[in-house]
Amino acid sequence: MPLFAFGGAGPVHGYRVAEILHLPAFISPLGAGVGSSFGLLAAPLAFDFVRSAYTRLDGLDFGFANALLDEMAQEGRAILEGSGLPASEISYQRSADMRYVGQGHEVSVPLPNGPLSQTNLPQVIASFEKLYSSLYGRKGPDVPLEVINWRVAASGPRPEADFRLPLATSSRGSGIKGTRPAYFPECGRYVQTPVYDRYALEPGTTFNGPAIIEERESTVVVGARGRARVDEHLNVIVEFANAT
Repeated sequence: MPLFAFGGAGPVHGYRVAEILHLPAFISPLGAGVGSSFGLLAAPLAFDFVRSAYTRLDGLDFGFANALLDEMAQEGRAILEGSGLPASEISYQRSADMRYVGQGHEVSVPLPNGPLSQTNLPQVIASFEKLYSSLYGRKGPDVPLEVINWRVAASGPRPEADFRLPLATSSRGSGIKGTRPAYFPECGRYVQTPVYDRYALEPGTTFNGPAIIEERESTVVVGARGRARVDEHLNVIVEFANAT
């Protein structure tokens, strides 16, 4: 399993971390330093709400539970509409943190749409038991269930974003834009190291370390045992010679 090096510093330290963990390779995506910004642009506008209100499921006050869920949904709708989203584009996911009576950890169980009632209570119990079994490999003790927290997530649609890679801003070729001395501990000294322009590297490009790959948001450091290649998505994949 390769290491995925993201963030501004991830590609700088990815080689050494993967080496220490005896991993076969590490991967650095284009623009790793702004990955969080891409995530922000691609994520729907959403708000999560939670209310702690303990109750046994076999003694659930449905009026209270429905009022609590509606209150959180209305709060979410008000915030999203204030952000410019029409009510028709807002969706809601409701859940409850449930456990067997006496346990110390909860399982977040999705709740059915519409008001909770005695009619859909078996569906909630079945969902809990299915999730519990998938997590722990067995059904729990034959005791009642209890709810610790009630949750509502209000969200808008996923934004339309075009993340197609731009054309290269540098001339194609070897991608080398110069050399500079850099210290590599496996060499025990400073070595004159080729410096590559990340934006000039084409898919299929390969080269051996030691090497430095520069881009605006980060720098990829390739140690002496590394062999770098650029895949069709412009990820730099650094594999280790004699990886164990």
